[in-house]
Amino acid sequence: MVEPIDTTYFSVSKTEHQRRPKEPILIIEDKKENQVLLEGICKRVGISYEVAENGKIALEMAKYKSYSLYLVDLMMPVMDGKTFIAEQRKIDPRSVFMVQTAIDQTEEIIEIMKMGVYDYLIKPLHVEIVADRLEKALEYVYLKRMEAVLIDEESKELKSQLEWLNYKESHRKTNEVNSELNSILNLKTTLMQGSGLGAMTTIIDSIENMKTVENGNYIIPKDFWDLLSENQEHNKTMLKGLDMAVETIQSHIQLSKITSDELLQILPEIVKEFQKETESKEIKINLPVVKQSVKIEVNLDAMRTIIHEIFTNGLKYSKPKSNFDIFVTFVDGYFCLSAKNNLIEDDYAKQLTVSEKKLVEPFYRIHPPVESFHHKEKFSLGLGLTMVDFLLHKHNGMFFIRNAIDHTTETKASCVIAEIFLPIQS
Repeated sequence: MVEPIDTTYFSVSKTEHQRRPKEPILIIEDKKENQVLLEGICKRVGISYEVAENGKIALEMAKYKSYSLYLVDLMMPVMDGKTFIAEQRKIDPRSVFMVQTAIDQTEEIIEIMKMGVYDYLIKPLHVEIVADRLEKALEYVYLKRMEAVLIDEESKELKSQLEWLNYKESHRKTNEVNSELNSILNLKTTLMQGSGLGAMTTIIDSIENMKTVENGNYIIPKDFWDLLSENQEHNKTMLKGLDMAVETIQSHIQLSKITSDELLQILPEIVKEFQKETESKEIKINLPVVKQSVKIEVNLDAMRTIIHEIFTNGLKYSKPKSNFDIFVTFVDGYFCLSAKNNLIEDDYAKQLTVSEKKLVEPFYRIHPPVESFHHKEKFSLGLGLTMVDFLLHKHNGMFFIRNAIDHTTETKASCVIAEIFLPIQS
């Protein structure tokens, strides 16, 4: 189990899935009328704040307290906004700034953005614009902090998983019999869960006890026959999924060098494919905003299958009215795409803490099938993550799925993080 995410960093408002840091923003403004205006806007949207009259006072305040965002006026006495930004960045390079200026000229805006600020506001300030920009800025701070936490956790997890893979490979030959036996037991359990073969067996047994004979023909209740037909469709889907798994294993995968940006263009397409399911469960999908691009070697069709399976697995077990977050990080020479979903708290979720490494084994399942996602599964019988792991090995990459404690909700919750690692090419 991974270490918990630091709870001091995050909070979630009760509406519209908004995520904000817990610390207040610092308004740095010398004019009283602008202070009053900005304070009123913060109160209106529920943002905690403090006020400093100039950059020097703000620097002193920042020594003793953390702020999520600095809203800085550029023209102030004692210490102006540009000087404050430069000095504060020396102390904490991760600080996020939004500036306000009365100069609406291209040259001035370019100079402002060169300082590394997140956004700028043009005076006179408009209430709706300021409120909207503040919301976006705080969401940005939240995501940047989550990204930093993920990078740290992924680096630790990568080392841990590499050790596990080395251990597993060194013991593979001595454990071949046990491995085959476990796969057979997993298959037996999976076949007896949910609709399909297990349900069909039960229905046929019931029909045997209820059937009657009339004029040499068996009479079977219509409800039982309808159930039998429905489960036959599930059986056909399972066989189709097995065929696809065999085809995937036997196929030759041709890799091409592309940019990570090209790979990420798949994400919005897949989000649309799951629109009905996400709307039904009221799940909000948050896609990454990535400013860095690297070279990777992939097969786009195979990667589309991989990402689709990760979405399928994450969304079908996600808690209703939660967030499904996608992050991109760069860890130890790898491009990493992570998907985080909050789990429904039940007995199955508890099993994940001791079984996470088994999820890529053939036919292994912790949760029973989710019927509403049946039509979305490309593979059957719990083979989806097995195929993800197989395809990523064909890309010289790795797949990890791990449980964690999510402190980004109002009450801490169990979550699962699925991670794709692809080597960065020169």
